[in-house]
Amino acid sequence: MPDTIYQKPRPAGRKGEVVVTSTCGHNCGGRCVVNAHVVDDKVVRISTDPARWQPELPPLHACARGVGQIERLYHKDRLKYPMRRTGPRGSGQYERISWDEALDHVAREMRRIRDQYGNAAFLDASRSGNTSALHGFGVSKRFFNKFGGCTLLWSNMSAEAEIFAVRMTFGAKADYKSAGREPTDYVNSKLILMWGWSPADGTFGTGTFQYLKEAKKKGVRIVCVDPRRTRTSQALADEHIFIKPSTDAAALLAMAYVIVSEGLHDQAYCDRHVLGFDEAHLPDGARPGASWKSYLLGESDGVPKTPEWAEARCGIPAETIRRLAIEFATTKPAALQCGYAPGRTAFGEQFHRAAYALAAITGNVGIVGGNSGVSNGATGRAGIDSLPAGSNPIDARVSTPLLADLLAKGKAGGYPADIKMIYSAGGDLFNQAPNANKMARSLDGVELIVAQDHFLTPTARHADIVLPATTFWERNDVHTPWAGAGHYAIYMKQAIQPMYECRNDMAIFADLAARLGINDYDDRTEEQWLRELTKGAVDDFDSFRENGVARFAPPKDAVAFAAQIRDPENHKFTTPSGKIEIYSMAMAAKPDPYGLGAMPPIPTWFEPVEPDAKYPLMLCSPKSRARTHSIHGNQPLLSRVDPDDVWMNPIDARARGIADGQMVRIFNERGATLLPVKVTPRIAQGVVSIKEGAWFTPDTNGTDTKGCANALAEDRSAPCGATTYNTNLVEVAAVELLMKAIASGHR
Repeated sequence: MPDTIYQKPRPAGRKGEVVVTSTCGHNCGGRCVVNAHVVDDKVVRISTDPARWQPELPPLHACARGVGQIERLYHKDRLKYPMRRTGPRGSGQYERISWDEALDHVAREMRRIRDQYGNAAFLDASRSGNTSALHGFGVSKRFFNKFGGCTLLWSNMSAEAEIFAVRMTFGAKADYKSAGREPTDYVNSKLILMWGWSPADGTFGTGTFQYLKEAKKKGVRIVCVDPRRTRTSQALADEHIFIKPSTDAAALLAMAYVIVSEGLHDQAYCDRHVLGFDEAHLPDGARPGASWKSYLLGESDGVPKTPEWAEARCGIPAETIRRLAIEFATTKPAALQCGYAPGRTAFGEQFHRAAYALAAITGNVGIVGGNSGVSNGATGRAGIDSLPAGSNPIDARVSTPLLADLLAKGKAGGYPADIKMIYSAGGDLFNQAPNANKMARSLDGVELIVAQDHFLTPTARHADIVLPATTFWERNDVHTPWAGAGHYAIYMKQAIQPMYECRNDMAIFADLAARLGINDYDDRTEEQWLRELTKGAVDDFDSFRENGVARFAPPKDAVAFAAQIRDPENHKFTTPSGKIEIYSMAMAAKPDPYGLGAMPPIPTWFEPVEPDAKYPLMLCSPKSRARTHSIHGNQPLLSRVDPDDVWMNPIDARARGIADGQMVRIFNERGATLLPVKVTPRIAQGVVSIKEGAWFTPDTNGTDTKGCANALAEDRSAPCGATTYNTNLVEVAAVELLMKAIASGHR
């Protein structure tokens, strides 16, 4: 395959029609081709890559969200002009103002707040509504860093547990986005163990599901461990194993116990490549009994991590754990593919660390057909840069899931500042961060909120100033695969002129920066920026722009860490020891790096939550195929693809007198939401699920009416900084039964 291939993945236009290639500029997990068919500066339809599937050069087929972009582009609720709030926050009452009025007001207030409170009083709440190379969320970071800094929500809401665990286990320079394997390697496995990972629900790279199908056709056995029987599991799994949310580490530890106690681990591999598996391979200074083997066998704490021990915690029968452990250890090569969801828990770093340790002791890291336990492959970003953001001049950092608590308590709660201004460009954190009610209640001390977006989202509804931004169809940009989806880039060619009074995000910040005396925010044209950002990978920019897709050569190894395993003397892991660290020397030296709780140097079990008789059901919040987080949450046509509901096991439903299709109230001490119930055996007993991203829409009593999972989620951080969306307890009641109870004086 040549180094770079330029493709034109679009059909010819009809008479009078221009066809323009782009890709969704959102954080969806894929990176697909969406072609705009344009007539007289209007997109009349959307098509996708017309090529047929071939593993060597897979087509970049769009999903329903890509095709649904036309509904979003011409939605009646598009923001059309700058607005100023006239009613209470959250009321949606605004008046039209000019761009000069809006930006002059924002600049004046920013100067006042900086002078009065300092830069830590600013909070950049921008997020991943735009994720492309130029007009991505680097635009706000660049602005605030040049302005003197702000309080930073530092942790990744999706994958911080994995990011942390990858660095601690495989090294400081290990990139979580390329620490797994290429999808092309799936066919080389004998066994794939999918753990909390469903590419058919939450896209995990364009083409990933097709590559799994290829593996299935070649006879690869696939086992799925998940609280839900997902679409991927239904389509591909030879066996599905239900598990309670937040208990995944217990099951992995018990599998490791079986493997070690029966002598099925790869001792020679561990001796050569692993630190801390057994007492003979601990670093200097580690206490006796500190090895993972000692912990598994109960020699260090008196509690052997047996399958029976795990069954009481995770709900998987002990015999199933034992059988799965033996199968994983004796099937060569075997690949453990872990999703992010089990890491979005109270001690999510322990899940990922245990998974990587299990892959290591069975000798599956860095070999063809094996895997490290990470599901990301390579991103294809090599050589393509993002808008340079610079660094934050001040040290004011808060773990992202603590946003509601930061707003509620500020300095009094030990945070860097009392937040006085919030700027949200392409972010919807009032919907996507946990504890939505607490956030909405905690804004009285915030003196200015600015939202820069396409719609009056749940976040924008609280803004004092609303600024209308362009969509990706109205500007030029470049985008790359999100995770493990091959090696390519897509030129996002502008299809139509900016609509209404909308401006590009970068132009808005440049105009605001100039008002604040920052004259070097944007010193190039859009094309100059894109040429600069792509020059490390694209050798013919004009061909790239004209054709739409640049395909790059894949790396020599399809599996991460192959060089370290093949030649450990010359290719060391970037851990302190140069090996895979089950015993993390960095964690031993600094067990509480973020002030969020100490973490032991080996993968360890912690009880995630105390049982609560009032709220006996565990809540998990999987992805919706009709949304990218909260994006598309206001599109009625697209919502038909994956309607919102709450899944409940038939046993749990019968115990509450709930029938399939009934409207139910899901509630806990933090809030409540309403949804129709789907009674199904596809979810574990004692567990309910609500798809994340529905728009928080509270009634006058504060009850959410649209199924927002974050009305129920606790604003709690894992010790590593990860979100804990999947460690929450709730109860469910049929609305009509609840109304009868209230009418009779009972609650």
